[in-house]
Amino acid sequence: MKEFINTLIKNRKPLFIGLCLLVIVIWWLGNSISNLIYNKLETQKLARKRIELDQEYKQLVQKKALLEAQDPATIEAIARTEYDLAKPDEVEFRFTEE
Repeated sequence: MKEFINTLIKNRKPLFIGLCLLVIVIWWLGNSISNLIYNKLETQKLARKRIELDQEYKQLVQKKALLEAQDPATIEAIARTEYDLAKPDEVEFRFTEE
């Protein structure tokens, strides 16, 4: 073993080549690992977004069903919130936070 180490020290070319190969392999693996981590984080983010969109879709389907059934309470709530409508002779008070 000592002879092998002494030979490597005397002949620096194989040691230099080995070191260069080691650096290249570490650089290549480092890139791969960072890509794996990025992809894992992106997958988790997209999974959360998919869950949010599924919930929103279910709410929209329920709202559509209520509108198609012409539920008076739903239509009134939408008219009041989205279109700022009020019943005849009704006074609306609005408070703003400053």
